[in-house]
Amino acid sequence: MVVAMMVALIVCIFSTPSAAQEPNSSDEPKPDLICHTSNPDECYPRIFQPTDEFQIVHEDQELPAGLHIRLNIWTGQKEAKVNVPGEADASLEGLPVGQDVVEVDAEAQPEARPEIPPGAPKYEPFGKIMEPPSGSAEFAEGLRALKAGVGEDGRAFDDALEVLDDLAHDIYYGVKIAEDTEAVESLLCLMSGQSAPATADGAVPRDRQAAQILASAVQHNPVALRALVAAWPRLLAESRCPGTGEPLRLSLYSSVEPSRNGEGAGAEQAAARVRSKVSAIKALLGDDFVRTNFLRGGGMASLLKVLVPEDEAWAGAQQRVGQLVLDTFFDEGMGAAPGDWPRLSKLTDEQCQTEEDGTAEGCWDYHVARIMKLSKAGEEDWSRLLHERLAAARKEQSNGRTHEDL
Repeated sequence: MVVAMMVALIVCIFSTPSAAQEPNSSDEPKPDLICHTSNPDECYPRIFQPTDEFQIVHEDQELPAGLHIRLNIWTGQKEAKVNVPGEADASLEGLPVGQDVVEVDAEAQPEARPEIPPGAPKYEPFGKIMEPPSGSAEFAEGLRALKAGVGEDGRAFDDALEVLDDLAHDIYYGVKIAEDTEAVESLLCLMSGQSAPATADGAVPRDRQAAQILASAVQHNPVALRALVAAWPRLLAESRCPGTGEPLRLSLYSSVEPSRNGEGAGAEQAAARVRSKVSAIKALLGDDFVRTNFLRGGGMASLLKVLVPEDEAWAGAQQRVGQLVLDTFFDEGMGAAPGDWPRLSKLTDEQCQTEEDGTAEGCWDYHVARIMKLSKAGEEDWSRLLHERLAAARKEQSNGRTHEDL
């Protein structure tokens, strides 16, 4: 018996170190665990193991279907448990669940967007346009004077234009101006006059004031623009302006040309008049129909003539023309449709230096590059941006011709 006990003791002593040297299998991460550190206590199952109590769900864990999942509004962590239909969550007592707690079904699919039926009215972000609490009497009198014409009292007419200019920025009054076809016709005729209309001493030239009113009325005001465009075909086809008898379709777009704004005025005043008219045309070009009509009516040739003068006084007007072209024909975020313009091929510098071809559509590249070099334009200058957009458009044109040849 004693011998047996001694043998057992010897075996126990010699077997203990061997057991101590064996690695602890619990220290080894199992294949179904995720471990981001060497500490095994920080490992967690790759597939979430739900219980009857909410547990934190790690971002890289896989969730079985059909769990009760919630976002803890206090910690910002996602939690999940076994789903029990109809069970109320005691932790939500006293809380406005619909606003502060989001419960998500793991198998829920994104809700499909409802289809818009054909012919449904377009969403109008403005809603109902309310009449402002003041200014209605002055506006009505200004509109009446505008439609009546200059008459004998030029000062009263200029005062009326100034009132309309002040109020046209308001969405309500902008719509009211655009809906009045007679008033729009009067403004367009004033804007497209052959030379600077006479004004009372100290008043803004009437063509410039009319352009400012039109620009203010329809810019950023789609309701007003739609109202004005509804009468656009008739205005251009039938309207003949007092004094000249010239139809609007011939005089409106060319009203920006320097030669139509410089008579009896210095370069600075002529350039200021052109700036206002370019702004009005830019606002009108926000409509697809007007833009198409403008391109077909030679409007781009008239705008190009603004880039020809080398007098520094024209720099502001030239910048406004460049921004119009960038926004209207190259910036899709502003509603531009790629491919609308340019339509004709680029001409050589030699051709564009001649009086005959100098303002042809193919010379936009030449004049923009000339201004860019003279002004030593920086990376964000309008002339450099437009030069780059034109170069890209010409490359597309060239590629298109190559494909056609093939």
